[in-house]
Order: sequence, then structure tokens, then C-alpha cells
Amino acid sequence: MKVNYFGYCIRNHVTGQKMLFDLRDFLKAYCRHASTAFKNNFFHNDEHVYLIHHFGDTFLFLITRSHELIKKVNTNNVSVGEINSLLEQDEQLGFASYLHIKEDHFGFASTLLAPRVDVFTTHINNLLESLGIPNLNFLPQALLYQATKEEALSLPHIGRTTIELSKENSFVQDILASISANTTDTIELDGIEIVIKPKSRKNIKPTVSKFLSSIPDDGVERMIMKARNEGASQMTDLYLVGRGAISDSVDKSQETRIPSLLEEKMNRNRFLQDKLTEYRADEGFEENSLDVIVRFTDASAWADLLSDVLQDSSDRPELVDEPDRTEE
Repeated sequence: MKVNYFGYCIRNHVTGQKMLFDLRDFLKAYCRHASTAFKNNFFHNDEHVYLIHHFGDTFLFLITRSHELIKKVNTNNVSVGEINSLLEQDEQLGFASYLHIKEDHFGFASTLLAPRVDVFTTHINNLLESLGIPNLNFLPQALLYQATKEEALSLPHIGRTTIELSKENSFVQDILASISANTTDTIELDGIEIVIKPKSRKNIKPTVSKFLSSIPDDGVERMIMKARNEGASQMTDLYLVGRGAISDSVDKSQETRIPSLLEEKMNRNRFLQDKLTEYRADEGFEENSLDVIVRFTDASAWADLLSDVLQDSSDRPELVDEPDRTEE
């Protein structure tokens, strides 16, 4: 399961202010104290979306899939049956992404049919609006990184490497010359992609190092390398040309360990730590206590909200007798 990393802040879309603000206490209070009726108000494409506190700084972001035709396969007789028909009347299938959030950044991992980070962003902004805070927006930013050749080659294990070259690259010109290709032959050619592929689980660092030292930089359109540190179980995609999202991989089969794995991966990703230092140094961030959000870290604020909702509900029938003002 791939985990992508994002920085986040709160933006006042009226004034343009951007503020770093730790959302963890607010989100945990929402999960713990908001009423079920309130949580049932949030949708994406007519499906319910829910945020559920899982453990520590890890949350599940869930979407129902009542409109999906989902089947189960019986491996004993190879028969197929619809899962929906097996659910009780008040149950729906749910598909969850994992959110591991910190004071100004988070990791987000989506499984098949689970909601993506754009749906999560919309959900948080809808939540803020429902709490009477429409001028503030949750603003995530993908953390991108471009590694140098020196950084990549400093890692002890290098795997599959992809290099995309334009036809103007002199290395490509040498290849074309070796097959006697002339200008007419290559008029429709945009470039050449080289994939250096290892045997299963093998380290091809010596081979990749020689390619990197032999290919001129001019005309290199893209270069992606899979590499890992000593002792790491998963490979990381390093972008040497072009910037890519900083990410990690987590073993989805270790369900009970996912929160601790997310914490471990986040702490050990040195590219993430470097980028966070840069992100926090952004001079565009301003100081603001954001008391309008802080108040909802307290259980009493959610109790007051529920009371207001119930009061609005009890008052609503009286509005039926008001005159229709659209014709005035």
C-alpha cells in the first residue's frame, strides 16, 4: 500500500492568510464527541464519508459503496455472489483509506475503491463550514522531491531504473547512428526510454552507476530509480530528473501494525524530513491561534452544537406558516 506525504495548513480565503495549525486534537474531538446524526451529513457522490479515529495519530477515512456492484468469489465451487445481498438492512460496505497526521503534515494511503486525498480535503472543508467556520479552508500540499545522483548512489541497494531521453541526447544519437538511422527515419521519433531491470530482489547498483556516469545530462527528460537504505524492507522511488511525490510503502496484510508502520516510515524517510524543513520555513505562513477551531477540541462545544441542532429542528415546523416572501 503506497503512502503519499503532504504538508498542510489552514488558509483564510477572505484575507489570503496561511497558518500552520495542528489539527489532531480537533479531528480526535470530532470523532469522539460529534453525534451520529451530525456525522451522517457528509457525502461524496451520494455516498456517506466518515472519519474514524483508529489509534494514536492514525485515522480511517471511510466511504460507503452502496451503489457499487460488488461480488464475492467462493473458492470452493468458483461461484459468484453479491456481497450487498448478505448485508443487513442498516449496513453498507465501507472502503477505507489510512490517514496518519502530524502537526503540519500527513501521510495518506488509499486502498482499492477507498476515497482519495481530494475527497478528504473536501470533507474537512465541509466539516469546517458545518461548524460555522466557512472562511477557513484546509489546504494540503503534496510534498515533492528531486534527488541528486550523489544522494541516489549513496544508497546501498538500487533496483529498477527508468531513464527517458530525448532524441537530441548524444547517447541516443549514438544509438541511432549504430543502426544507420537518418533524419528521415527519425522524424516521428520523440525519444528513447531505457529500463534497467534487475533480477528478482537483486542489487544492480554497479550497472546503474555506469549508466549514470555515461549518459550526458542534456536531453534527459525523466529519471526514476528504485532504491532503499540498508535494513529497509521496501524500495523508494527516487526522481533524479523531474520532481515526484515523496512516498513510502506499507504492508497492508499487517493490519494490526499499520499505525506503527506508518509512524515508523514517516520518521525514517529522510527525504520527507528534508522537505518538511523547507516547507516550515515558508515565509508565507502567519501566526494565528485559530480559536474558532480550538474551541471544538472541547467536548462542551460539540454538546452545544448538538443542542443548537435540536433547537433548530424543534423550531422548524413554525416556519411553515410564514408567508411566501418570493412574491413580495
